[in-house]
Amino acid sequence: MLINLSDVFNTSGKVLQNTVTPELKVYDGGFGEFELLSAENMELKFENIEKGKARISGSVKLKFKGECDRCLKDTDIDLDINIDRVCASPEYVSEDEDETEDLHEFMEGYSIDTELLLHDEITVNWPVKILCREDCKGLCPVCGHDLNEGDCGCDTFVPDPRMAAIFDKLESTKEV
Repeated sequence: MLINLSDVFNTSGKVLQNTVTPELKVYDGGFGEFELLSAENMELKFENIEKGKARISGSVKLKFKGECDRCLKDTDIDLDINIDRVCASPEYVSEDEDETEDLHEFMEGYSIDTELLLHDEITVNWPVKILCREDCKGLCPVCGHDLNEGDCGCDTFVPDPRMAAIFDKLESTKEV
C-alpha cells in the first residue's frame, strides 16, 4: 500500500496517522518461505522532523508458520515489531550519500511503500534460530530420535580431533 506523505514533508510539525492492513501472505527473506498465519493492523505515525524529512513510528504483531531448527517440528514464529525509521522526500539530499539512499529506501516519489517497509522490518527482526522452546534438545546425531521425547541410548561421544594423534599412538601400542 502506498501512503502519500507530501503534506508531512512540506508542513512543519505535521503528523499523519494511518492504519494499514498487511497484504503479505508469505515472507521470503532468502532463507526459506514462511506462511503468515495472522497479522494485526500496522499502526503507523508519520511526523515532520524537518523540511523534506519525516519520522515513521509504529508497531505490528505477526505470526508465521515455521520449523524448529533443532527438532524440525512445526512451530509458530511470533514477531512483535516496533518501527522507528526516517524517510525523506525525493528532492531531499543529505551530505552523506549513503544516508540519502537509506532515507529514500521505501519511497516511491512522495509516497511510502508500506509493504516494502514491513518486509524490511521483518528481516531485521527475524530470529537467528527458530526454536519450538528455549530448552529444545534437538535430534540425536546418530539415529535421528527426538531427544525431547527421551534419550535414545546411542553413543554420541565424539573424540576431540586435536587428540587424534595421541589416540592413534595408544591404539598402535596395544597388545591384542
